[in-house]
Amino acid sequence: MAIRNMPRTDESRNAALTAAKTKKDNVPPAEVVLTAQTVTRLDAQQPLFALKMVERGVALNNQTSSTEPLLEKKDRARMFISHFIQAFNNGIDRELFPAQARAFYQLPVSSSNLPELTSEEKIITWGDRLIAGDPLRVTAGGAPMAMPTIAEVTTELNAYKAENIIQSNLKGAYDLAQEAVAGLRPESDSLILRMWNEIETAYSEESAPSKRRKSREWGVVYIPSPGEAPSPDEFSIIGIITDSITENPVADVQLIVVETGNAYSSENNGEYFIPTLPPGTYSLQLIKAGYTTQTLTGIVVSAGAITERDAELVPAVSTGTVSGNVQQAAINVPNTTVSVDGFPLLTTTTDINGNYTLNNVPAGMQVVKALLPPINGGASQTQNVNVVAGNEMNASFMF
Repeated sequence: MAIRNMPRTDESRNAALTAAKTKKDNVPPAEVVLTAQTVTRLDAQQPLFALKMVERGVALNNQTSSTEPLLEKKDRARMFISHFIQAFNNGIDRELFPAQARAFYQLPVSSSNLPELTSEEKIITWGDRLIAGDPLRVTAGGAPMAMPTIAEVTTELNAYKAENIIQSNLKGAYDLAQEAVAGLRPESDSLILRMWNEIETAYSEESAPSKRRKSREWGVVYIPSPGEAPSPDEFSIIGIITDSITENPVADVQLIVVETGNAYSSENNGEYFIPTLPPGTYSLQLIKAGYTTQTLTGIVVSAGAITERDAELVPAVSTGTVSGNVQQAAINVPNTTVSVDGFPLLTTTTDINGNYTLNNVPAGMQVVKALLPPINGGASQTQNVNVVAGNEMNASFMF
């Protein structure tokens, strides 16, 4: 037998409040099954909760939209800092600069290794060190640097810092919007429990299927009992929603039946259940923060039958970056081939300091392989790297 399923997420809370208020607003007063006190609470809470949900969604979208320009400026800042240090080290090799001049940048005097530039903190730290140290080096008699100049490094680093401030402000706005929604949860949960109890009480003399059918019209959600197969008398469409990259189940996906406007949510195991619908052809819109919204069309519902329709959600940002360093016997190894198994185009070689970067790596667990050049023995190593969409992951190799 189907059992009642209380909301666990803000999306399902919003759906429950909205369904109840919509039903209440569209039936004659004599058919309203809620008490006057509950109606007063509903009329106050539903518009407020819906508004705060919209504001949170806008704040999240603004923050997400700023991620790509932030990553672009991060890549440029890292590139200019890296190229500046490499050019300076090349100048030392050509005896244009003394090795001791590395100290102006707080670089190890006896090493040409490129510092790790994988995180925001390290990029900003080393950029600031270059910007602070170069005027001191030039004042001490050193020749100005070119390709890039310290002015170009400064421009790129400042652009990255400015974008970081924008991202930080947007994150702060989202955090505040999230807190506003969180503050409304206790009253929403209390109200939904009260409404659903009153709704089921109003139909308590009906048969169980009839009680659940009428209660659903007010937003009450039912799912099959644990271990019970869904009944076609209770449900018309069922399925499982998974992540298109990780293949893991996706919970709390909002599913909207386009033809009716009713909303439902997927469970922790990715399963979803759409109650009985009149025979016909339907569409389901799938909405989940962090994923691309999609619509399943052409879902045919027949009388007395259950239609199964699984779906895969595509992450809105579905790739990340993998970078690192390759060393053999504690010495950086240039010209090492680094690749991602299963993706022939995701291949690069390390630079003169043994560093590499692979962009547009699909999110999820990936196998990254480093293959030393023949002059270094041609040995290989692999690492399992869990690539997080929109983030940079480190995978360094030591042979």
